[in-house]
Amino acid sequence: MFVSTTEAASLLSISTQRVRVLLKEGRIQGARKINNRAWVIPLHQGMPRIHRRGKGPKPRWSSHKRSGKNTVHFNRNHIDRNKSKQNNDLTILSVKEGSSNLATGHEAEIHGPCRIVYRPEKPHSCGATVWIETLAAVTMVDYQEGVLKIENKWVLTE
Repeated sequence: MFVSTTEAASLLSISTQRVRVLLKEGRIQGARKINNRAWVIPLHQGMPRIHRRGKGPKPRWSSHKRSGKNTVHFNRNHIDRNKSKQNNDLTILSVKEGSSNLATGHEAEIHGPCRIVYRPEKPHSCGATVWIETLAAVTMVDYQEGVLKIENKWVLTE
């Protein structure tokens, strides 16, 4: 998975300017510039990999592992029930961090990179075989409750 300089800064708990300095020095492994404009930075075990220099103090950025990743799930039972009863009352999407539900709704807008995962041989802990993983914020729309924006803590574990 790749992230931008802003997302990398959030993951490392440093400023975006510091990330740009590290990029200019060539210290972020695998980082590439696209169209001479935007940087894409690969993640290794959920964090950008940074080469250390021999001089100066040790880096202060946070390298601890994050707690879980945000996933968007499709509730197949609610989809079938809505279809059979000809209504749209039941919410079909849920955003989860680990096993806890953060929000449910009918529409989800993901504000950044994401990946769709299909694993029939190794389902998610809730039994889902298809889900979406993201590092970005998600806006969930529920027809009855309104709009709820979920700010992600830039969480990813591999």
